[in-house]
Amino acid sequence: MRSYVVDASVAARFLIEEDLAKEAGAVVKGYTDGEFDLFAPPLIAYEVGNALRTATARGAITHSQASEQFKLFNGMRLGRLPFGDADHDEALRLSSGKGFSYYDGVYVWASKAAGAPLLTADDKQYAFARGETEVIHLKDFKYP
Repeated sequence: MRSYVVDASVAARFLIEEDLAKEAGAVVKGYTDGEFDLFAPPLIAYEVGNALRTATARGAITHSQASEQFKLFNGMRLGRLPFGDADHDEALRLSSGKGFSYYDGVYVWASKAAGAPLLTADDKQYAFARGETEVIHLKDFKYP
């Protein structure tokens, strides 16, 4: 079965109405239809939580809605990729070597380690990942 590693820019669009909502919906549909698996490093929970907090702060959703959306996200049961000391070291090496955030390095390394394409909606993450792992921008994702 095909698998993808998703970053927070994609996962947040599962929950918050933003650009590329149609494509994010296609990712959720393919996952819930059992057509492919979705994985992410443990970091994703914190980044999705922060995206929900930001949406609340700008008035896009209420605290109650953010709380419900976070429960929905946790209920999706995305596969969590283990991330040990060696993985953290590799993510740090990747991000330091290219001048990108450690957070971005975590997703790129997770994709490399899992042997699964990284799915992102972040243009900078896409550019960073291109030379390191297979990466698909959410705008180019098609399902079915």
